[in-house]
Amino acid sequence: MERGTGTNSLPARLYLLACDVEKDQLKWGDELGYAIRAATLAELEARGCLKDDKGRARPAGGHRTGDPVLDGALRSIAEHSRARRWRSLVQRERRETCLAVEEQLAGAGVVSVERRTLRRKRVTVRDRGLPGALRAEAVATLTGTEPVGRVEPARAALASFAALARLCPELNWRVRHQHRRRLKELTARAGVAGPALKKALDMRAAANSSGSAGG
Repeated sequence: MERGTGTNSLPARLYLLACDVEKDQLKWGDELGYAIRAATLAELEARGCLKDDKGRARPAGGHRTGDPVLDGALRSIAEHSRARRWRSLVQRERRETCLAVEEQLAGAGVVSVERRTLRRKRVTVRDRGLPGALRAEAVATLTGTEPVGRVEPARAALASFAALARLCPELNWRVRHQHRRRLKELTARAGVAGPALKKALDMRAAANSSGSAGG
């Protein structure tokens, strides 16, 4: 993937990180939607298209990126007269954003997608080593010793979002617990969308736990 293209955006990189090349599957569920949605917001913030206004995300100056996935999300946000909280935006349109990233990658030939009746869709990554390389990058960022202040926000987001959404087995509970302080710092380094993702996932977990207890 060439740097600067839509297929190398943070949402695209997270999607590819979550691909299982051994089984040709994208096995992660709703957690991936949360992570990709947060990654979209983080990328828009990094590009100056969204700004934080007292805890709410507000479009900045009519900027556009030229990336249809990012611009589609930005247009949807701008259509509302009132600015929404970042956590709320992480929770909204998760499936639509995830599918838009998938279609973008498929259109660019980075992945091929085969939808099968009564079976999980087959997702094949053209560069078979790419998902593993992205996971290795995320693990190295989380477990490394480089000062967090020197970590690029996009790299901090890749590692922290993958860990928070549990998108790869390499970032298991033991790794997350051992490096919990650094994970918190990387989450903040990712921008406003980082803590918003953490809050949204915590609320999801609490709701699921409550539902299980009640059932």
